[in-house]
Amino acid sequence: MNEATTMASMMADFHFLRPLWLLALLPAIILVAYLWRLNETASAWDKAIDKDLLAHLLDNTKTLTERTPLILLLSLWTLIIIALAGPVWQKIAQPVQERQDALVIVYDQSLSMYATDYDPNRLTVSKRKLLDVLNQRYEGQTGLIVYAGEAYTVTPLTEDSVTITALVPSISPNIMPSFGSNVVAGVSKAKELLVDAGTNSGVILLITDGVERSEHAAVSDLLAGTGYRLSVLGVGTTEGATIPVSGGDMLRDASGAVVVPKLDAGSLRDLAAAGGGRYADMELSNSDIDYLLAEDLFFGEEELNEVDENFDIWYETGPWLLILALPFCALMFRRGWILMVTVVLGSSLLLPSQPAEAIEWKDLWKTKDQQGAEAFEQGNAQEAAALFESPEWRGAAAYRAQDYEGAIQAYTSGPIVDADSHYNLGNAYAQTRAFEQAIASYNLAIATEPDHEDAIKNREIVQSLLEEQQQQQEQEDQENEEGSEEEEQGDQQENQDDSEEEEQQQEQQQEQEDQEQEGEEEEQEESEQQDGQEQEEAEEDDQAEQPNMSNSEAESQESLEQWLRRIDDDPGELLQRKFQFEYRRQQLQNRAGNRRTQEQIW
Repeated sequence: MNEATTMASMMADFHFLRPLWLLALLPAIILVAYLWRLNETASAWDKAIDKDLLAHLLDNTKTLTERTPLILLLSLWTLIIIALAGPVWQKIAQPVQERQDALVIVYDQSLSMYATDYDPNRLTVSKRKLLDVLNQRYEGQTGLIVYAGEAYTVTPLTEDSVTITALVPSISPNIMPSFGSNVVAGVSKAKELLVDAGTNSGVILLITDGVERSEHAAVSDLLAGTGYRLSVLGVGTTEGATIPVSGGDMLRDASGAVVVPKLDAGSLRDLAAAGGGRYADMELSNSDIDYLLAEDLFFGEEELNEVDENFDIWYETGPWLLILALPFCALMFRRGWILMVTVVLGSSLLLPSQPAEAIEWKDLWKTKDQQGAEAFEQGNAQEAAALFESPEWRGAAAYRAQDYEGAIQAYTSGPIVDADSHYNLGNAYAQTRAFEQAIASYNLAIATEPDHEDAIKNREIVQSLLEEQQQQQEQEDQENEEGSEEEEQGDQQENQDDSEEEEQQQEQQQEQEDQEQEGEEEEQEESEQQDGQEQEEAEEDDQAEQPNMSNSEAESQESLEQWLRRIDDDPGELLQRKFQFEYRRQQLQNRAGNRRTQEQIW
């Protein structure tokens, strides 16, 4: 069973690295077919003997020995072309080395980052510069810390800079639990990340618009003897600018004066020198980043270490086919076969020496998951869902394409073992309003990962939706029951009235036929008028109730949609709740190490 599985896996992964070389088989087939036909009809006696007599004098049947050169030529050609095409079916782990340069970015989120000396403000421009730094991080570990009154870790040291990039747009001073500019707390938190990662050297990049000189000594003491260097990127101008607040006013200090924070480049340059690093003003080009993070300045060759991860490469078996081709080449030294060798070599020289890999067939050199990943990154979620073979990725693509039923089918097509898959399945169920199934999926996600905050939050939302749905259903059932009881009472009253009228009519008929006839006409007219009035009243009641029902349903539908919209994750809200939780925990633990009373809030 294991051998069969291995063979099936090998066949599934089999493909050619350079499939366009297979087109070179077409000339070989055409040439051999032509020579085969020519060998059947051509003879040296054609010019000496009449063709009508030649067929009776010569035996045109060719023996296998006479056709062997053509068979060997086609076999040799085929082996060489297949070898050039690069057949592969298994990967081998290739150990790689990377530079162990750990970088922790400490990002100032004080209110002064809202100053408008940059267009539109310092915060927006510094975010763009931060993204430029992350885009240049091809290797090594990167972490991100933000600070205001206290410092908080956005991401620990990781090689996945794409995740950090996705969180940058959500960062702003508005999500910070406390105001201020506690740079000592930020540098201390960065030092903790580097120590926890076990790195002996690293760079702390401080992106700020100002640091008080009184804090230089504290920062230097934190980094003394650690091997970590501090570089500073200055944000802002020496002229400074005001900080707008709500209501069209400007931020003012305790005395009522307008606050105009200015960049003190000298103070920041001294801080970088004390930290063993460099200082640069923020520029439009990347020259400031290149200067601050120059690898030849901070790291030597001894920092190149072999990492645990391996780079998988396809093991090419084409060269082994050339060993099989050697016996055929040896046979070519027989008399009369040199011409065929010349033909083979000449045909090979006519083919391009470099394969045109840019137009290779996707199915031959990329798996469906790889093609789906490309489509997903390009924003073609529907196409990606059709390409992905992995249930998790297929479900994510279907959810992105708003095909929630398809996402549910994808997630449930195989066993679910991780918390994120249960969480994503719960979101798909919630979007289809299958609230009970969504809650069950959230419970499984929380059972797998008890600290899954997103699953806990969405479970509360969906639980509220389910309760509203149940209350609405109970109300509709109660209204239907009351309506059926009223109809039954009306039918009974009508039957009773009809029986009394019949008895009265019979008595009147016995007493006086003429009076009865007139009475019946009068009663008939009164009955018609009464029925008309009742019908009009019923129509008016229906018209009065119908708008109320539609408004109720519309309000319920709008409320449901608002709840469903809350299910989508907001990275900024998640970070804000995370920072608030850490801030409350610090207050409860009453840590005084890096905490201080802020004299100013910007």
